[in-house]
Amino acid sequence: PIYEPTQAFNISAFRSIRFMRLLLTDFEQETILRFGTLDLVRGDYRRYVQIGNTTNDPTSGLNVFGNSEIIVTSVSQEQTVNYTTPPGVERAELLNNNTTIREDEQALALTVNGLQNNDARGVYKNFNVDMRQYENLEMFLHAENVPGNATLDDGDLTAFIRMGNDFTDNFYQIELPLQVSSRSDNTPNGVWPEANRLNLPLSALQDIKARVFANGSGFQNNQLNIFDVEGTNLKAGIKGNPSFGNIRVMMVGIKNQSGQTQSGTVWFNEMRLSDLKNQGGWAAVGSMDANIADFATLSASGKISTIGFGSIEQGPNERSREDHKQYDLTTNINVGQLLPKKWGIQVPFNYSRGEELITPQFDNFFEDLELESNLDNAVSDQARDSILNVNTNYTKRQSFSVIGLRKERTGDAKPMPYDVENLAFSGTYNQTDHRDYEIERSIDQNVRVGGTYDSSFQPKEIT
Repeated sequence: PIYEPTQAFNISAFRSIRFMRLLLTDFEQETILRFGTLDLVRGDYRRYVQIGNTTNDPTSGLNVFGNSEIIVTSVSQEQTVNYTTPPGVERAELLNNNTTIREDEQALALTVNGLQNNDARGVYKNFNVDMRQYENLEMFLHAENVPGNATLDDGDLTAFIRMGNDFTDNFYQIELPLQVSSRSDNTPNGVWPEANRLNLPLSALQDIKARVFANGSGFQNNQLNIFDVEGTNLKAGIKGNPSFGNIRVMMVGIKNQSGQTQSGTVWFNEMRLSDLKNQGGWAAVGSMDANIADFATLSASGKISTIGFGSIEQGPNERSREDHKQYDLTTNINVGQLLPKKWGIQVPFNYSRGEELITPQFDNFFEDLELESNLDNAVSDQARDSILNVNTNYTKRQSFSVIGLRKERTGDAKPMPYDVENLAFSGTYNQTDHRDYEIERSIDQNVRVGGTYDSSFQPKEIT
């Protein structure tokens, strides 16, 4: 590994390398060397090297003591004698020029030497994944002794996954005590024991989050709170307010809780999300138009769609995650027709109203807790209404308008510039009420009033 050079000459980092030179020394006889390619091979996972301390433990149990290193490698059937493909995993085959080539299948291998009690080492990778549409998080794990070191017992080492917004303040942590495999057992179930197959129901993360944030729970969310996952040998913890709907970083590592210093190797393979939530939804639209002769017209439309609705080509992660209800109503009434015709008064009145309500599937603050579950767990009706109002996006629009209020000429009198028929008035009033997760209450009101004067006279010709 390039981060472990044999010797460094006047260089402190890998950022200023301008050229590379290959030197061959200490040969006792003439030797012919054939070189292929010189490649820089980068791994997706990087070592987490931040050093903590035993006083305030800023990394929640990671790198507490700085005297144990972690070695990051990969293992496969071509590289490792006792490696075998996990049960149920088949290597893809490529046909090229009448030759069958099997795709490479590898596992991430982490080795710790002299890892002290209550300390951990890990490697991490940047992610951007939404897990809310899946039921389970799964992975194959393998643990074995390091030759020349003390023999490991089952449970001496624990594999963990840490994922969330960061690794210090907002994350979930999943832990699994490891069963040690014999290096002589090359069967799939021997290399990947049933006890080492991580299968976490993601609903368990929702449960522990709800417990920690429940009113009067007594838990401190600025500390790592660990719980047993019911029905499994897993432990799951939470610190801060992470969301598995927006995983930004992922760490896998080894933890020592045996009570003494340990050394060992752990393989991590086939981390995956399983059992897709394929819940469907429905949607409907409708419209109506009506009129009463030339006195009034009415137009109405509405639509509704539920969680899980989407087009045929959309996948489950692309479908709607909110209930959407909306209606619009518009009416035009010629109020002047209710007055005596000889008055000649025209009053075109317009009224429109519309409401839109969007209810998300997940709570806007916790992001991976379903809103319906939070409402069911509310301690009172007042708390339930408060949660609902905060999370829903509600908009109400109303408009009143009179455009062109005027008096028509009804007699044979000669038009004069001062006639009231030369005047026309208009006025509109609009109001928008809105609330959402960020805005408690918003009212936008607008009033506009105007008038026009229009008079004409008979032109005279000058010849």
